[in-house]
Amino acid sequence: MFVLMITSQKRTVPVQNQSKAFITYIHSFRGIAILFVVACHLLLNWSPNSKVYKILELLFGNGTVLFVFIAGYLFQHLTKKLNYTDYLKKKFLNVILPYFIISAPIIAYRIFTGDIPGYITNKHADFFEWHQWQQVAYYIFYGAHMQPLWFIPMISIFYLFAPLFFFIDQRPIWYYLLIPLTIISIFIEREPFSDILKMFVHFISVYTFGMFMSRYKEQFLDFAKKKISIINLLLCVVLLCNYFLAEPYHNAANYIQKMLFCPFFIYWLWKFDKYIPRIISSLAEISFGVFFLHYYFILIIKAVYEKFIGVGIPGNFLYWGIDYLLVLVCTFILIKLVKFIFPKYSRYLIGC
Repeated sequence: MFVLMITSQKRTVPVQNQSKAFITYIHSFRGIAILFVVACHLLLNWSPNSKVYKILELLFGNGTVLFVFIAGYLFQHLTKKLNYTDYLKKKFLNVILPYFIISAPIIAYRIFTGDIPGYITNKHADFFEWHQWQQVAYYIFYGAHMQPLWFIPMISIFYLFAPLFFFIDQRPIWYYLLIPLTIISIFIEREPFSDILKMFVHFISVYTFGMFMSRYKEQFLDFAKKKISIINLLLCVVLLCNYFLAEPYHNAANYIQKMLFCPFFIYWLWKFDKYIPRIISSLAEISFGVFFLHYYFILIIKAVYEKFIGVGIPGNFLYWGIDYLLVLVCTFILIKLVKFIFPKYSRYLIGC
Protein backbone atom coordinates (compact mmCIF):
# COMPACT_ATOMS: atom_id res chain seq x y z
CA MET A 1 0.00 0.00 0.00
CA PHE A 2 2.69 2.49 1.01
CA VAL A 3 4.76 1.64 -2.09
CA LEU A 4 1.87 2.53 -4.38
CA MET A 5 0.48 5.52 -2.48
CA ILE A 6 3.76 7.23 -1.60
CA THR A 7 5.56 6.74 -4.90
CA SER A 8 2.50 8.04 -6.73
CA GLN A 9 2.86 11.40 -4.99
CA LYS A 10 4.99 14.19 -6.35
CA ARG A 11 8.51 14.01 -5.00
CA THR A 12 9.11 16.95 -2.71
CA VAL A 13 12.82 16.40 -2.07
CA PRO A 14 15.20 15.24 -4.83
CA VAL A 15 17.12 12.21 -3.60
CA GLN A 16 20.49 13.57 -4.63
CA ASN A 17 19.93 16.60 -2.41
CA GLN A 18 18.87 14.75 0.71
CA SER A 19 21.40 15.46 3.43
CA LYS A 20 22.95 13.10 5.91
CA ALA A 21 21.52 15.27 8.66
CA PHE A 22 20.80 13.64 12.00
CA ILE A 23 17.17 12.50 12.11
CA THR A 24 15.95 12.81 15.67
CA TYR A 25 12.81 10.70 15.25
CA ILE A 26 14.78 7.78 13.85
CA HIS A 27 17.29 8.18 16.69
CA SER A 28 14.38 8.02 19.15
CA PHE A 29 13.04 4.99 17.31
CA ARG A 30 16.32 3.17 18.07
CA GLY A 31 15.69 3.80 21.76
CA ILE A 32 12.16 2.43 21.45
CA ALA A 33 13.37 -0.62 19.50
CA ILE A 34 15.90 -1.68 22.14
CA LEU A 35 13.20 -1.38 24.83
CA PHE A 36 11.09 -3.79 22.77
CA VAL A 37 13.96 -6.27 22.44
CA VAL A 38 14.79 -6.31 26.17
CA ALA A 39 11.12 -6.48 27.16
CA CYS A 40 10.52 -9.57 25.02
CA HIS A 41 13.57 -11.42 26.36
CA LEU A 42 12.29 -11.05 29.92
CA LEU A 43 9.05 -12.93 29.34
CA LEU A 44 10.11 -15.98 31.34
CA ASN A 45 8.11 -18.69 33.14
CA TRP A 46 4.70 -17.25 32.28
CA SER A 47 1.65 -19.43 31.96
CA PRO A 48 0.72 -19.69 28.28
CA ASN A 49 -2.88 -19.02 29.33
CA SER A 50 -2.03 -15.67 30.93
CA LYS A 51 -3.77 -12.81 29.16
CA VAL A 52 -1.15 -10.35 30.42
CA TYR A 53 1.58 -12.55 28.96
CA LYS A 54 -0.17 -12.71 25.63
CA ILE A 55 -0.58 -8.91 25.52
CA LEU A 56 3.07 -8.30 26.42
CA GLU A 57 4.30 -10.82 23.88
CA LEU A 58 1.92 -9.39 21.30
CA LEU A 59 3.34 -5.90 21.85
CA PHE A 60 7.03 -6.66 22.35
CA GLY A 61 7.63 -10.01 20.64
CA ASN A 62 9.61 -9.99 17.40
CA GLY A 63 11.05 -6.53 18.05
CA THR A 64 13.79 -7.61 15.65
CA VAL A 65 11.59 -6.22 12.88
CA LEU A 66 12.05 -2.73 14.30
CA PHE A 67 15.83 -3.15 14.50
CA VAL A 68 16.13 -4.44 10.92
CA PHE A 69 13.83 -1.69 9.63
CA ILE A 70 16.00 0.98 11.27
CA ALA A 71 19.13 -0.64 9.82
CA GLY A 72 17.66 -0.39 6.31
CA TYR A 73 16.45 3.15 6.94
CA LEU A 74 19.88 4.33 8.06
CA PHE A 75 21.64 2.46 5.24
CA GLN A 76 19.66 4.41 2.67
CA HIS A 77 19.90 7.71 4.55
CA LEU A 78 23.66 7.58 5.10
CA THR A 79 24.91 5.71 2.03
CA LYS A 80 24.87 8.12 -0.87
CA LYS A 81 28.12 6.71 -2.26
CA LEU A 82 29.07 3.15 -1.37
CA ASN A 83 32.75 2.45 -0.78
CA TYR A 84 32.27 -1.25 -0.17
CA THR A 85 35.67 -1.86 1.44
CA ASP A 86 35.29 1.03 3.88
CA TYR A 87 31.71 0.03 4.60
CA LEU A 88 32.68 -3.55 5.51
CA LYS A 89 35.62 -2.33 7.57
CA LYS A 90 33.34 -0.04 9.57
CA LYS A 91 30.80 -2.81 10.14
CA PHE A 92 33.54 -5.20 11.23
CA LEU A 93 34.95 -2.76 13.78
CA ASN A 94 31.58 -1.55 15.13
CA VAL A 95 29.50 -4.73 14.99
CA ILE A 96 31.44 -7.92 14.28
CA LEU A 97 34.42 -7.23 16.55
CA PRO A 98 32.20 -6.40 19.56
CA TYR A 99 30.23 -9.56 18.75
CA PHE A 100 33.39 -11.67 19.07
CA ILE A 101 34.44 -9.93 22.28
CA ILE A 102 31.01 -10.12 23.93
CA SER A 103 30.63 -13.74 22.81
CA ALA A 104 33.95 -14.98 24.23
CA PRO A 105 32.92 -15.30 27.92
CA ILE A 106 29.61 -17.07 27.30
CA ILE A 107 31.12 -19.42 24.70
CA ALA A 108 33.96 -20.32 27.07
CA TYR A 109 31.39 -20.95 29.79
CA ARG A 110 29.29 -23.21 27.57
CA ILE A 111 32.30 -25.16 26.26
CA PHE A 112 33.83 -25.88 29.68
CA THR A 113 30.61 -26.48 31.65
CA GLY A 114 28.54 -28.21 28.99
CA ASP A 115 25.62 -25.87 29.69
CA ILE A 116 24.11 -26.00 26.21
CA PRO A 117 20.85 -24.17 25.37
CA GLY A 118 17.86 -26.41 24.79
CA TYR A 119 17.15 -24.94 21.38
CA ILE A 120 20.48 -26.42 20.22
CA THR A 121 20.10 -29.87 21.73
CA ASN A 122 16.53 -30.09 20.44
CA LYS A 123 17.92 -29.81 16.93
CA HIS A 124 21.28 -31.53 17.47
CA ALA A 125 20.90 -34.24 20.09
CA ASP A 126 24.56 -35.22 19.65
CA PHE A 127 25.88 -31.67 20.17
CA PHE A 128 27.61 -32.81 23.39
CA GLU A 129 29.72 -35.19 21.31
CA TRP A 130 30.94 -32.58 18.82
CA HIS A 131 34.55 -31.46 18.99
CA GLN A 132 35.00 -28.21 20.88
CA TRP A 133 36.07 -26.32 17.74
CA GLN A 134 32.88 -27.50 16.01
CA GLN A 135 30.80 -26.24 18.93
CA VAL A 136 32.60 -22.89 18.91
CA ALA A 137 32.09 -22.57 15.16
CA TYR A 138 28.39 -23.36 15.53
CA TYR A 139 28.00 -20.78 18.27
CA ILE A 140 29.75 -18.09 16.22
CA PHE A 141 28.07 -18.72 12.87
CA TYR A 142 24.58 -19.19 14.32
CA GLY A 143 24.80 -16.84 17.31
CA ALA A 144 23.29 -19.67 19.33
CA HIS A 145 25.40 -19.21 22.45
CA MET A 146 23.13 -16.46 23.79
CA GLN A 147 19.54 -15.88 22.75
CA PRO A 148 19.73 -12.41 21.09
CA LEU A 149 23.02 -12.95 19.27
CA TRP A 150 21.67 -14.88 16.29
CA PHE A 151 20.87 -11.40 14.97
CA ILE A 152 24.55 -10.61 14.27
CA PRO A 153 25.29 -13.47 11.83
CA MET A 154 22.00 -12.66 10.12
CA ILE A 155 22.56 -8.90 9.80
CA SER A 156 26.12 -9.60 8.60
CA ILE A 157 24.64 -11.09 5.44
CA PHE A 158 22.93 -7.75 4.81
CA TYR A 159 26.30 -6.06 5.14
CA LEU A 160 27.80 -8.43 2.57
CA PHE A 161 24.95 -7.72 0.15
CA ALA A 162 25.23 -3.93 0.56
CA PRO A 163 26.00 -3.41 -3.19
CA LEU A 164 22.70 -5.12 -4.06
CA PHE A 165 20.70 -2.88 -1.73
CA PHE A 166 22.59 0.15 -3.02
CA PHE A 167 21.69 -0.91 -6.58
CA ILE A 168 18.00 -1.07 -5.62
CA ASP A 169 18.10 2.38 -4.08
CA GLN A 170 19.78 3.89 -7.12
CA ARG A 171 17.02 2.47 -9.34
CA PRO A 172 13.78 3.15 -7.38
CA ILE A 173 11.64 1.06 -9.72
CA TRP A 174 13.13 -1.94 -7.91
CA TYR A 175 11.33 -0.90 -4.73
CA TYR A 176 8.27 -2.59 -6.20
CA LEU A 177 10.06 -5.79 -5.15
CA LEU A 178 8.63 -4.98 -1.72
CA ILE A 179 5.35 -6.54 -2.80
CA PRO A 180 6.69 -10.07 -3.56
CA LEU A 181 9.27 -9.80 -0.76
CA THR A 182 6.49 -9.10 1.75
CA ILE A 183 4.59 -12.14 0.53
CA ILE A 184 7.75 -14.24 0.95
CA SER A 185 8.20 -12.96 4.52
CA ILE A 186 4.62 -13.88 5.36
CA PHE A 187 5.13 -17.48 4.29
CA ILE A 188 8.76 -17.90 5.38
CA GLU A 189 8.48 -17.22 9.09
CA ARG A 190 11.41 -16.39 11.37
CA GLU A 191 13.23 -19.28 13.01
CA PRO A 192 16.37 -18.11 14.79
CA PHE A 193 19.27 -20.32 15.95
CA SER A 194 18.84 -22.95 13.26
CA ASP A 195 18.71 -21.29 9.86
CA ILE A 196 20.41 -17.92 9.50
CA LEU A 197 19.98 -17.87 5.72
CA LYS A 198 16.25 -18.40 6.16
CA MET A 199 16.17 -15.46 8.57
CA PHE A 200 17.98 -13.33 6.03
CA VAL A 201 15.32 -14.15 3.43
CA HIS A 202 12.54 -13.47 5.94
CA PHE A 203 13.90 -10.04 6.89
CA ILE A 204 14.85 -8.79 3.39
CA SER A 205 11.42 -7.20 3.07
CA VAL A 206 11.84 -5.41 6.41
CA TYR A 207 15.28 -4.03 5.50
CA THR A 208 14.08 -2.94 2.06
CA PHE A 209 10.98 -1.35 3.60
CA GLY A 210 13.27 0.68 5.85
CA MET A 211 15.25 1.85 2.81
CA PHE A 212 12.03 2.73 1.01
CA MET A 213 10.71 4.74 3.94
CA SER A 214 13.99 6.62 4.16
CA ARG A 215 14.13 7.44 0.46
CA TYR A 216 10.56 8.75 0.55
CA LYS A 217 10.66 10.17 4.08
CA GLU A 218 9.24 13.54 3.07
CA GLN A 219 6.51 12.02 0.96
CA PHE A 220 5.56 9.62 3.74
CA LEU A 221 5.24 12.40 6.32
CA ASP A 222 3.09 14.40 3.89
CA PHE A 223 0.94 11.32 3.36
CA ALA A 224 0.76 10.46 7.07
CA LYS A 225 -0.31 13.96 8.10
CA LYS A 226 -3.44 13.42 6.03
CA LYS A 227 -3.91 9.65 6.35
CA ILE A 228 -2.48 8.63 9.71
CA SER A 229 -5.93 7.36 10.67
CA ILE A 230 -5.53 4.67 7.99
CA ILE A 231 -2.26 3.47 9.53
CA ASN A 232 -3.76 3.55 13.02
CA LEU A 233 -6.84 1.63 11.91
CA LEU A 234 -4.83 -1.04 10.08
CA LEU A 235 -2.60 -1.47 13.11
CA CYS A 236 -5.58 -1.84 15.45
CA VAL A 237 -7.21 -4.42 13.18
CA VAL A 238 -4.02 -6.47 12.93
CA LEU A 239 -3.45 -6.25 16.70
CA LEU A 240 -6.96 -7.54 17.37
CA CYS A 241 -6.58 -10.34 14.82
CA ASN A 242 -3.24 -11.27 16.34
CA TYR A 243 -4.70 -11.38 19.85
CA PHE A 244 -7.91 -13.28 19.13
CA LEU A 245 -7.04 -15.41 16.13
CA ALA A 246 -3.38 -16.40 16.38
CA GLU A 247 -0.46 -17.14 18.61
CA PRO A 248 1.20 -13.76 18.96
CA TYR A 249 4.80 -14.46 18.03
CA HIS A 250 5.92 -16.46 14.99
CA ASN A 251 3.13 -15.81 12.53
CA ALA A 252 2.17 -13.67 9.58
CA ALA A 253 -0.09 -11.39 11.62
CA ASN A 254 2.76 -10.54 14.00
CA TYR A 255 5.09 -9.78 11.09
CA ILE A 256 2.50 -7.44 9.53
CA GLN A 257 1.84 -5.86 12.92
CA LYS A 258 5.51 -5.03 13.49
CA MET A 259 5.84 -3.74 9.93
CA LEU A 260 2.93 -1.38 10.63
CA PHE A 261 4.58 -0.36 13.90
CA CYS A 262 7.41 1.16 11.85
CA PRO A 263 5.47 3.92 10.01
CA PHE A 264 3.30 4.33 13.12
CA PHE A 265 6.30 5.11 15.33
CA ILE A 266 8.01 7.24 12.68
CA TYR A 267 5.01 9.52 12.34
CA TRP A 268 4.27 9.93 16.04
CA LEU A 269 7.92 10.29 17.03
CA TRP A 270 8.28 12.93 14.32
CA LYS A 271 5.10 14.72 15.38
CA PHE A 272 6.01 14.81 19.09
CA ASP A 273 9.75 15.07 18.57
CA LYS A 274 10.13 17.99 21.03
CA TYR A 275 8.43 16.02 23.79
CA ILE A 276 10.38 12.75 23.61
CA PRO A 277 12.02 12.07 27.00
CA ARG A 278 15.79 12.41 27.16
CA ILE A 279 16.04 8.83 28.41
CA ILE A 280 14.90 7.57 24.99
CA SER A 281 17.72 9.46 23.28
CA SER A 282 20.19 8.15 25.86
CA LEU A 283 19.05 4.59 25.20
CA ALA A 284 19.36 5.15 21.46
CA GLU A 285 22.98 6.26 21.86
CA ILE A 286 23.89 2.99 23.59
CA SER A 287 21.35 0.73 21.88
CA PHE A 288 23.89 -1.67 20.40
CA GLY A 289 25.67 -1.89 23.75
CA VAL A 290 22.36 -2.70 25.44
CA PHE A 291 21.68 -5.30 22.77
CA PHE A 292 25.05 -6.99 23.28
CA LEU A 293 25.11 -6.94 27.08
CA HIS A 294 21.57 -7.07 28.46
CA TYR A 295 21.15 -10.84 28.20
CA TYR A 296 24.14 -11.41 30.46
CA PHE A 297 22.21 -9.66 33.22
CA ILE A 298 19.06 -11.61 32.40
CA LEU A 299 21.02 -14.84 32.91
CA ILE A 300 22.80 -13.57 36.03
CA ILE A 301 19.63 -12.32 37.73
CA LYS A 302 17.84 -15.56 36.84
CA ALA A 303 20.69 -17.69 38.24
CA VAL A 304 20.96 -15.66 41.45
CA TYR A 305 17.20 -15.78 42.05
CA GLU A 306 17.05 -19.52 41.48
CA LYS A 307 20.04 -20.15 43.75
CA PHE A 308 18.64 -18.22 46.71
CA ILE A 309 14.91 -18.84 46.25
CA GLY A 310 15.10 -22.34 44.79
CA VAL A 311 12.59 -21.78 41.98
CA GLY A 312 12.46 -19.83 38.75
CA ILE A 313 11.44 -16.18 38.63
CA PRO A 314 7.62 -16.09 38.72
CA GLY A 315 5.93 -15.19 35.46
CA ASN A 316 3.81 -12.20 36.37
CA PHE A 317 3.71 -8.51 35.62
CA LEU A 318 5.29 -7.43 38.93
CA TYR A 319 8.37 -9.63 38.61
CA TRP A 320 8.63 -8.84 34.89
CA GLY A 321 8.65 -5.11 35.67
CA ILE A 322 11.24 -5.45 38.44
CA ASP A 323 13.43 -7.67 36.27
CA TYR A 324 13.09 -5.23 33.37
CA LEU A 325 14.22 -2.31 35.51
CA LEU A 326 17.12 -4.24 37.03
CA VAL A 327 18.40 -5.44 33.66
CA LEU A 328 18.24 -1.97 32.11
CA VAL A 329 19.93 -0.27 35.08
CA CYS A 330 22.71 -2.87 35.36
CA THR A 331 23.34 -2.79 31.61
CA PHE A 332 23.39 1.01 31.61
CA ILE A 333 25.91 1.10 34.48
CA LEU A 334 28.22 -1.43 32.81
CA ILE A 335 28.12 0.45 29.50
CA LYS A 336 28.93 3.74 31.21
CA LEU A 337 31.78 2.04 33.08
CA VAL A 338 33.28 0.59 29.90
CA LYS A 339 32.94 3.93 28.10
CA PHE A 340 34.63 5.67 31.05
CA ILE A 341 37.56 3.24 31.15
CA PHE A 342 37.93 2.89 27.36
CA PRO A 343 36.54 6.16 25.93
CA LYS A 344 38.26 5.70 22.55
CA TYR A 345 37.70 1.98 22.16
CA SER A 346 34.31 1.24 23.72
CA ARG A 347 32.63 1.06 20.31
CA TYR A 348 34.99 -1.76 19.35
CA LEU A 349 34.40 -3.53 22.65
CA ILE A 350 30.66 -3.27 23.24
CA GLY A 351 29.30 -1.61 20.08
CA CYS A 352 28.75 1.90 21.46
